[in-house]
Amino acid sequence: MQSIREYAGEVRVCASCGQPCCLSDTEYGAMWQHFSEQWDGVFCPDFPLVHAPLEMKWHDLSWRQVREEYRDTRL
Repeated sequence: MQSIREYAGEVRVCASCGQPCCLSDTEYGAMWQHFSEQWDGVFCPDFPLVHAPLEMKWHDLSWRQVREEYRDTRL
C-alpha cells in the first residue's frame, strides 16, 4: 500500500466509499487500492482494493490540501 503523502501518480476516487485511491503494485500486478492511511478508518466492501475507481480531474491546490491534511486512521 502507498502513503497518500508520498504518492506521485494518478489519484482516483473509490466508487464504493468515495475515498481517494491509487494504482499500486500487488503480488498479482498493478491494482487500484486505498491508501495506507485509510487502513483502520475506511469502511469499504472492497478494502484494501478498489472495485470501480472513478477518474478525477484534481486541481493541484485541492490535491495538495487533501494530501497534506488527510487523516491517518492506522492504529
